Amino acid sequence: MSQRNVNGPLIALLLLGSAQPVWAKDLNITAAQVERMDINLAQVTEASTEAVALLPGTVVPAVNARTVAAAPFAGTVVQVHVLPGQAVKKGEPLATLSSRELLDAQSQVKQSEAELQMAEAIAKRKRFLADKNITSPVLAEESEAQVAKIRAVLDQHKKTLALGGITLGQGGQYTITSASSGIVVETQAMPGSKLDSMAPAVTIDSSAEVWIEAQVPSELVTRVKPGDSVRVINGPIGKIISIGGSLDRMTRSASMLASVPANTGLLPGQMVTLTIERATETGGLTVPSTAVAWINDKHAVFLKTDAGFALKDVTLRGKSPIGATISGDILPGQQVAATGLPQLESMLAGE
Repeated sequence: MSQRNVNGPLIALLLLGSAQPVWAKDLNITAAQVERMDINLAQVTEASTEAVALLPGTVVPAVNARTVAAAPFAGTVVQVHVLPGQAVKKGEPLATLSSRELLDAQSQVKQSEAELQMAEAIAKRKRFLADKNITSPVLAEESEAQVAKIRAVLDQHKKTLALGGITLGQGGQYTITSASSGIVVETQAMPGSKLDSMAPAVTIDSSAEVWIEAQVPSELVTRVKPGDSVRVINGPIGKIISIGGSLDRMTRSASMLASVPANTGLLPGQMVTLTIERATETGGLTVPSTAVAWINDKHAVFLKTDAGFALKDVTLRGKSPIGATISGDILPGQQVAATGLPQLESMLAGE
């Protein structure tokens, strides 16, 4: 056999093996077949928004929604008056401490009061002598300046005792009170434990408002801006209120905060998934996310026709677990297959 005759069949086999499958564009399917294949139809609607990104997020309290009651004086916790989850009103007692620092502060107040009384008496006498031209007026002015100095020190000591709106007790004890009404989130103070000066004792949520914190990848930072909508999967709709202007060195992402309506059941610390949405351009259409398939390296949908279905290539603008925004040779009001896409794809391939 000649070399030419040998290569002919080989070339034919190679060409056969490299040939791409020929996909049909139309499928003739009866209504009975559609029902038997459990294919559900969804109506195409005009889109007002489109998904930009799908991101994991963490629910956090709003910046001004949480207050911390601190211990102005270091001491030992004697009694805790509240528990997590308990509602409190402004001025209610939260925790009682016994403090040596408080005793020292009270002692300084009494000492300053005594010094002020003595300085005022001396200043009064020297002013009297100066007015009688017995002593120099300078001495009287120096005494009066000393009175002003001691009075300033005394005022500072008194302000220290009133720090944090505490209620003073006997024997160096004081009670921390709530600065606002709300719900107790956490009690860092426990009976018998020691707290440092200005250490947090009780954390209170004064508002039900919560935010969602998420990390936006670098390639999406320029596409997201404050005011864009966010949709929590199986949750409420909110809006972006802040996005960082620089990227974290380790994660190469920017921090984003989004606000959501209060009393939606979201709890601080809860992990959620959210979709960032923005206003779509003209011609955007909405279909279920399950209606978009990837066929022949293109996004496509199965459009319902009188005879069955027609495969229509589309441009995918955005996609979330709920819906997808597309554009293409499709009109609002038409129907597409939302389920059963693998069966339809197999029929297109002739299987």
